[in-house]
Amino acid sequence: ALFSLDQIEAIPVDTHVWHIACREYDPSLGEVKSLTPTVYKRVGELFRSRFPSHAGWAHSLLFVAELPSFRGVLPTDIVSQMDEWREQERAKKVAEKEAKAARSSTND
Repeated sequence: ALFSLDQIEAIPVDTHVWHIACREYDPSLGEVKSLTPTVYKRVGELFRSRFPSHAGWAHSLLFVAELPSFRGVLPTDIVSQMDEWREQERAKKVAEKEAKAARSSTND
């Protein structure tokens, strides 16, 4: 829809696109807890600085590449990097939950 409105630099940011930006362009974006307006703006800026007049197309291609149905057409090294990043993110979340649980049990 954005392309039909001649908005080829527009980047609709959701959690999937945020994760792509964290993994590929700015790992520090993963340090924030949620997708705030500031993070949304930063993700758009990253795409537009990397893919100036084709940012919208890059967004679409990178988003589709994340879908399970397209994994088979991606190079195996890219799939491996994506899987490794996802596992690191899962481990980080588990560690954060465990630390939070430990803090709350200490406070009881």
